Amino acid sequence: MFLFTAGAATAGIAAALFLLWKLLAPGIAVYVPSLQPIYDAVFCILGLGVVVLYGDLWRCAYIPVAQGRILNICMAAYLRMLYPLARLLGRICGLHEEAVSSAYIQFLNRMVILRHYTVAPDKVLILAPHCLQWDQCPHKITRNVANCRQCGKCPVGAIRAMAEQRGSHFAVATGGTLARQIVHQYRPKAIIAIACERDLISGIQDIFPLPVLGLLNERPYGPCFNTQVDMAALQKLYNTLIGEQS
Repeated sequence: MFLFTAGAATAGIAAALFLLWKLLAPGIAVYVPSLQPIYDAVFCILGLGVVVLYGDLWRCAYIPVAQGRILNICMAAYLRMLYPLARLLGRICGLHEEAVSSAYIQFLNRMVILRHYTVAPDKVLILAPHCLQWDQCPHKITRNVANCRQCGKCPVGAIRAMAEQRGSHFAVATGGTLARQIVHQYRPKAIIAIACERDLISGIQDIFPLPVLGLLNERPYGPCFNTQVDMAALQKLYNTLIGEQS
């Protein structure tokens, strides 16, 4: 879904560049004709660049080829621009916004998984939102998950047990600022992030180029309240990062 909405968004960007070129071309030709070749070349490069980056999206989705830092930066900037346009076009076409966001997260996960990263367990950080904690729990875990009593009333205890079993880091954040502080504190080589669509996407973009696998939380009681997580899916992502494919 994301690749096709991204394709429509890319076509829109290319069309906008073409219209801008046609709009400004007469003025350039009259007032600064000496810049006409440069002007044409710039818009040609921009248009071709957008098309090439879209083609690279398809390659990233199916072929695990490493690419240089410059291309990674260009791809990250392209995705930042592309995602809101894809979401808008999806809404126009009748697609639910959360469906497009979920497809985008699945695409980002696929890009990471196809790279075949193998990270030592002690270099993996599992980062979860505070809304996973039972709302009536008296213990503060956002600064220290060791305060969790693992009573079983929320998923926090199970995630803590999974992380401790292999020596990985596990932390609970209340927002983006604390999440960035946690990443800076532990300096992981890879992250498994649990959150809603909006927080996952903004977080993944904020900590680029660090590899992140995103897992959407489950919201049986609505957003940000006693949310849940699919532990089997979490374990599968974890096994993928440490090289133990299940």
